[in-house]
Amino acid sequence: MGAQHNTAIKHFNAGVDHHTQGHLERAKAAYQQAIRADKTLAAAHNNLGCIHSKTGDYAAAAKCFQRVLGLEPHNVEALQNLGYAYEKQGMTGTAKTLYLKSAQLDPTNEEAHLNLGMIAELEGDFDMAQVHYTAAININDRSAHAHFCLAILYERMDLFEEAITAYQQALVHDPHYLKAHFNLARLYHTQGEHAEAITHFQHVLGIDPKHAQTCNHLGLIYEERGALSRAIVCFQQAIEHDMFRPEAHLNLARVLYHHDYATLDDQKLQRINARLQKALSLDPVNHEAKNLLNEISSLQDILAPIPHNTTGSLGHTIHCADTRSVVHNGS
Repeated sequence: MGAQHNTAIKHFNAGVDHHTQGHLERAKAAYQQAIRADKTLAAAHNNLGCIHSKTGDYAAAAKCFQRVLGLEPHNVEALQNLGYAYEKQGMTGTAKTLYLKSAQLDPTNEEAHLNLGMIAELEGDFDMAQVHYTAAININDRSAHAHFCLAILYERMDLFEEAITAYQQALVHDPHYLKAHFNLARLYHTQGEHAEAITHFQHVLGIDPKHAQTCNHLGLIYEERGALSRAIVCFQQAIEHDMFRPEAHLNLARVLYHHDYATLDDQKLQRINARLQKALSLDPVNHEAKNLLNEISSLQDILAPIPHNTTGSLGHTIHCADTRSVVHNGS
């Protein structure tokens, strides 16, 4: 048995090496070899379950975590992992029970409270969600993710000042937290605080220069400030980074329309029209795009060239001047 256990440990360690390097299939094979050598190696069952969970096979993951708990009933990590596997399969009631048990076994279990808070939030119990997120922060005040979760909850409760403070706390503990910068910038934008919004959107682009949503939001801010040329550049960048964003195509069309209104010609209208058509191909029920497209079509009809002559019913040409005189003489 000692030799088998040593063989299992050898395969397990190889699995951990592959796992940390992101070689999941190799890690999976090594963990399976470890389990074949020693079925009582709980860590191998747990790590194999984590791989199944990572690849979206939550049913297989649950079986692995159940085996861990069969060997170690008070394994807090396995309780957490099994709860997550059940939650991803829509079994939130069972997941909640497992998270609560893990929190009871380990009062310092921040993750259990975060998971319980997320379930409460999904169920619409915002007060209970706030209790759990606050408990997670009390356990680890330096947890950027816990402050971030609380900030999102405050937004959903329309407590915008509290949300701003919570996002700021998340960024104190993780200055490169992209989602916190983005959400805080978006919130500042809705509050009309453009300078603060621009600052945080620029932080996002410093982390991810191709963040299309941020380019689109910056375009909206510049449009609201009347800086249409800068707005055009931002919307063009949003499309360049993600051409499947209908709002970016619509926003670019709208700003081009207003920016070039005094000098609109058929070529410019066709360019705007193409953007609107793209927006509608991605979002067929977009009413703003449909309304602007109708307005553009009307302008194109107005700007269409007027013929200098017309053909009469007998096939001969009647010039415009002749037509006016015919009408005059027949009156």
